[in-house]
Amino acid sequence: MLAFAAGLAIFTGLLFGVVPAWLAGRMQPSADALRAQGAPQNSGAGRMRMALIAMQAAFTVALLAGALTLGRGFLKLLGTDLGFRTDHVVTLNVSLAGTRWDTDTCCGAYYAAALERLRAVPGVESAGLAGYLPLIRYSIFMGGATELDSGQKGPVASLNSASPGYFQTMRAELVAGRDFTPADGAPGARVAIVTEDVARAFGPGPIAGRRLKFWGWSTVVGVVRSQRGNGPARGISGEVYLPVEHSTTGFATFVARVRGKTEAYLPVCRDAVRQVDPSVPVYDVKTLDRRLADNLARPRFYATAILFFGGFALLLAIIGVYGVAAYGVAQRTHEIGVRIAVGAAPSALRLAILRLNLAPMVLGMAVGTAAAVGMGRYLQHLAGAAEPAGAGTGAAGAAIL
Repeated sequence: MLAFAAGLAIFTGLLFGVVPAWLAGRMQPSADALRAQGAPQNSGAGRMRMALIAMQAAFTVALLAGALTLGRGFLKLLGTDLGFRTDHVVTLNVSLAGTRWDTDTCCGAYYAAALERLRAVPGVESAGLAGYLPLIRYSIFMGGATELDSGQKGPVASLNSASPGYFQTMRAELVAGRDFTPADGAPGARVAIVTEDVARAFGPGPIAGRRLKFWGWSTVVGVVRSQRGNGPARGISGEVYLPVEHSTTGFATFVARVRGKTEAYLPVCRDAVRQVDPSVPVYDVKTLDRRLADNLARPRFYATAILFFGGFALLLAIIGVYGVAAYGVAQRTHEIGVRIAVGAAPSALRLAILRLNLAPMVLGMAVGTAAAVGMGRYLQHLAGAAEPAGAGTGAAGAAIL
């Protein structure tokens, strides 16, 4: 990185220091050219200045259009309905692997004891747990095909687990049926809750009360709203929830909805769960808002970076265009005086100077708009909700410049 920075600094100095000085030396006007009317504007130096104006305009419009596109896309991500609410929720993970609770019969007892302690914490409104919490990156998911008792095939869905109170804590709405109850965790009970998109895939008609084949046969007791478990930039994935006591993963995530400042409850909730058994590791304690912010870190960085570069390019373009235009007018001061002396209207002179400087600007804006349209798909890759930059966005960038 140090070598790259040093090389870039040397290259920049040579490119923008030595080369312009060499070109300026070659393009010194002769005495005859200085006496000719309008010669400075027709010289190679004048053409180079006009080319620089066009290049600045093109880069600025492209960056401004990209900033507008990514900014709108990021705001759209922030407003995406996840199917649950992230505010005032504490999350923490536990792993029962290698502990005395790591059996099919003991894990339910640990979960029940930990939930009881969580719900007893002052300020905790509700608590629950799930096998896979939204917005957490997992290295593996379990799932399979679904099928109704009538033989109708359904979509492939992910396997998840939840406790009573989990959907209430996450503010995930049950659109049909009921939530899990403590009795559903009994060894002989086989019930399931499916997400709305899974239920919709089986066609019209209620699915609650039907038997579903998914890792064995279960009776569907409820339908919950579909969730964007991988974040706002990803699509909806179908899930089938089983009672958490029937989970065989060996780990789970507790969630607790609290009143007041969420961060203040992080150590309190962690200690409450640890009191059940200090040998069970409690880790990755975060607020759900923090997990959402981490999920959006990359599109936020891209939007902020291109917004900064777009604003910086706009500042440079304003300074550059003003400098070139002022220098061109200063060079033609004598000519302008002669024209006014022989009767030229000041408004006509102003229009001529404006036309001279606007021509490369308009050309650069057109090129910048075309570049913005061309990089539309790349911007979609940087922020999933960003729409392709169109001619309207390029025109908006040109209007700002």
